[in-house]
Parts: sequence; structure tokens; C-alpha cells
Amino acid sequence: MTTSAACQLFEANIDDCLEISRCFKDLSAITEWGGEGFVFPVQQQQFLLQLHRPDTSSYLLKQQAATIGFGQICQRFGKHHLARLLVLPEARGNNLSYALLLSLICRALQQNSKLDFSLFVFRHNTVALHCYQQLGFKITAQPGPEHPGLYFMQLSCDDARQLLTSRGWHFQLTAAFVSCQPQETHNADLD
Repeated sequence: MTTSAACQLFEANIDDCLEISRCFKDLSAITEWGGEGFVFPVQQQQFLLQLHRPDTSSYLLKQQAATIGFGQICQRFGKHHLARLLVLPEARGNNLSYALLLSLICRALQQNSKLDFSLFVFRHNTVALHCYQQLGFKITAQPGPEHPGLYFMQLSCDDARQLLTSRGWHFQLTAAFVSCQPQETHNADLD
């Protein structure tokens, strides 16, 4: 898998979500990805109930028909909140996290172009933190009680719109999917 081939972001169905549940090999991995409330071994019904919260949409990122990522867009904190972001282990190391995030941002802006963006990231997850900072997310004060192991990050809707047009990516947006492909420049500024 490489970033040169187009990626498509589709709304995830129940089978897609259950496929993602098989990525986790222990309680630590599923808790770090999904937060508290998930159990291991995965119990399908409990997993789906925990995953599908009100005002939350789940998405699957595919490349050449292979599932490579997952993410959610929630309405939290008066923002588009990006949650449960995952690039599958076999697809890592190819900058596909950028394709996942940009596709989610594109879909969210289609739903409501006026909301800013937010996400949480574990402080020890330096790879994800670097990715989010490369896209312009800034560490800000956490809403509610502070969790010492997490950073809360935000991106304005204006910066998000600019990001989609200034980073050398081409998007095709339909009701069914978002297609994301790097343009001829290889996005050297995104590592």
C-alpha cells in the first residue's frame, strides 16, 4: 500500500466494524484505540454498542479494495470530533494516516462547513502527535476534567479548508464516498 494510489472513505457498516474489531490482540490495544468500556476478548454486540454512540458516524478507508483504516466523526464539544482513528498495521509507514485524516475532514466539512475540529491523542503516541501537528492541529486545554495521559488538539474550519486545497491532494466527493489521492507532488512536507 502506498499513498500514490487513491484511497476511498466509505461509511462503515456492521460487518466493517466487526472486521476492525479483529485488529486488536489484547485489552491494552483496544483500550488505547477506543477508550474505556471496550473488553477483550471482543464481544461483538458489546463492541458495536460501545462503538456506535449518538451523533457518531464510522468510516472505513480502502485502497485497491483493501481495508487500510478506520475513523469516526462525532459531534462533541461543539466541533467535528475525530475519534478512534486507526491505520491497520500492515498499511502503516506509508503516510496513509494523512489520507485518512484528510478524507474525514473533507466528509465532515461536507456535513457542516462551520464547525472546527478536535481530537484526543495519547501523549506517548509521538507518531500520531507528529502527524496531527503536521496537519495543523494545535494542543489546547482539555474540555472537562483533564486526563493527564492525553492531549486535546484542535484545528479551525478555515485551516481545515485551506489544508484540503494546499497540500497537493485531489478529492472527489460523492454521497457514497470520498476519494483522496496525492497529486503529482509527493507531499514531501508530510512525513
